[in-house]
Amino acid sequence: MPLYTYIVTFKGATYVAQDSKSNFRGFISSWSSEVPKGALPGLTPALQTELGKKAYVGEFQPLPNRKHVWYKSIDLDGSPLTVYAVQTER
Repeated sequence: MPLYTYIVTFKGATYVAQDSKSNFRGFISSWSSEVPKGALPGLTPALQTELGKKAYVGEFQPLPNRKHVWYKSIDLDGSPLTVYAVQTER
């Protein structure tokens, strides 16, 4: 299975996670509900709950002019939380 790197940005903070999955969609829980406390300071418990509900809605889009890179942006209380999924290794 490929190794994927997930880069999550929210309100100026960044969180990075990695895991091997059959596809980049199989790792949603790691960047939505398993973010360590304090990793994204603007992600309050209420916003983390909201993220858990919105994480499975909508599709990742390919990042233009890049191979094996997808992204998804989720609105949380008026601020974008953006997730980049990078296929790091085959």
